Amino acid sequence: MIGAPEQLDIFGYRARRLAEINRVAADAARVAYNFPASVREERVQHYLAEAARYDALANQATGSIEP
Repeated sequence: MIGAPEQLDIFGYRARRLAEINRVAADAARVAYNFPASVREERVQHYLAEAARYDALANQATGSIEP
């Protein structure tokens, strides 16, 4: 019997999920006014780059071109 894909990911680290988490973190970083504007923008870019990296991993794993 072949298990469901969710069973293989016991820690919940699926690439699509991690990409979405990083996008949410980028949205939160945009409004983190305890940081100067330049630092906020740097944090936003970092989270978006991580989201893109996880999307690329998910696309590579599924063999698809689009998310």
